[in-house]
This record gives sequence, C-alpha cells and structure tokens, in this order.
Amino acid sequence: MIIPVNIMNIAFIMPHEISVLKTLDSAFRMNLGSFVLIGDKKRIMENCFKHNIDYSRFAIYDCPDELEAIDFCYEHLRKGKCDYVAFGKIPPSYFNRIMNVKEEGQIGSVDVIDLPSLRHYLFISNSSRRLNVDFDDKKKAIIQAEGLIKTLNIKKINAAMITNLNTKTDVLEMNIIRMLLKDDKFHDINICESCTLAALFSANAPNNIYLNNINLLIMRNYEAARIFIDTLRVFTEAKIASILIGGNNYAIDLSETKGGADILFSLLVLNKINKEKKKASYQELSVI
Repeated sequence: MIIPVNIMNIAFIMPHEISVLKTLDSAFRMNLGSFVLIGDKKRIMENCFKHNIDYSRFAIYDCPDELEAIDFCYEHLRKGKCDYVAFGKIPPSYFNRIMNVKEEGQIGSVDVIDLPSLRHYLFISNSSRRLNVDFDDKKKAIIQAEGLIKTLNIKKINAAMITNLNTKTDVLEMNIIRMLLKDDKFHDINICESCTLAALFSANAPNNIYLNNINLLIMRNYEAARIFIDTLRVFTEAKIASILIGGNNYAIDLSETKGGADILFSLLVLNKINKEKKKASYQELSVI
C-alpha cells in the first residue's frame, strides 16, 4: 500500500473491540489516515469478518501477547513507521514505554470537548495523572494545551482555574501562574478569575464560560477532570477526544473514549494536528 506523505499513519495497539474496528472502517473511507493494527491478528480478522469490515484496508501485525505488542509498537514509532499511537485496552503503565517518556507519570493529556451548547471547543489539560498537583504542574498543563490548541487554528486561549471553594490559596495560585506565564511571554494566554464549576456554567455568574469565551479548564487534578468529563457524558451529547502528550509524541487513549463518535472525533482532531505539523515542517524546509 502506497501512503501519501501528508496522510497520518497511526498504529492501534490491541484494537479488538467492534466499535474501534467499525470506526476505523469509516475513518478509512473518510481518508483520515492509514491504520496499522497491532494485536491478535486472528481475533481482529474474525471480528472484521463478522461485521462486514474489509480488513485488507489495514496493515495487521500479529502480536497476541500484550508485552510483544507493546515492544513492537515502541519500535514501530521509534523507527518512524507511524506518526501516532492509539492505545487500546492496555495498562496506562505501558504508555511511558511506547511514547519513550522516561520520568514516571509525565505523560500529559488534553481532552477536546465538542459541547452542543457551546460555539467553541472546550479543552481540559493535565500535565500528569498525579493526585497532588501544584501551581507549576498547572502552568505546565496550560503551556501543553497551548501547543495543541494553536495547531487547531485557535488564536486566543482563555483559561479558567476550577476550584471547589475559591479560597485565598486558589486565588494566590492563579495569580502566580498568571505572573509566570507573562514572564515567559505567553501573551495569547489569558488567565480568567478562578471559579467553581457551578459558576462556570451559570448565565448569572460574572465569569461564566459564555460571556468570557473560556475555552481551557484547569482542574485540581486528573481525577477531578475525569469526574467532570464523565458527568458531561451522562447529561449531554458531547463528543470528547482524549489526546495524550508525551515528549514530542501525540496519542489517543481509547480507554477514555465512549463509543465510535468519540473515537472518530479523536481521529479528526489528530488529523488536523497532523496536517498543521506537516505544513509547519514544509515551511521550515522551504526557508532552508
């Protein structure tokens, strides 16, 4: 199979679920990318056959053992044979190995939320999955999100620090982060006043998401972000892309997607990121 250089090549590790295979079939027909499937080849082919999916559209590598699949995917990414990775049902402890991140717990995440009631995307960023998070971690989360948000052609970032009680400590932390970002010359990032989630979505609150065009939320930690996202899924029809960031690598965390709509949205976001990265690389080469 000849792959155009501008098409993203993404490796899916342990993609055995029917919802994943069906979504990849749709994504292929939408020309969203070239897909490499790493897992139990027999199981993948049987599931494709049962659901009338043409498995010849994918490059399938037989690695039924979990550790074998992880090592194969690591080498595939390291040698530049794929641009991105999508993690199926494997323990998060293996993410660092595949994405070549040395320090434990330093894989960040940015969730991209398409909420029907909002005219713009909403982003939630975490610099790690640690429970204890300080202002430096939150600053890193904002900078991490800034890189991804800019690739989606969103020029201005309005970030809100989400608190439970909006204490003096929360206000102090917000002001420190605001000062540090200003010193580092992140002029396109506006730190709004810290607020509770209830106030954020209240039309009567002065710092609500609608009036202030807030598009980035920084929660207390990763667990608080997951609770908020799970609540959104229960009460809204939001589509959510879960993007992992480790070093210079992007990945999709399939365990944080719920169904084909989320997976397809994640691929659309990653495809947009890929196009912008390829465009930037081409412009750099043109200057040389």
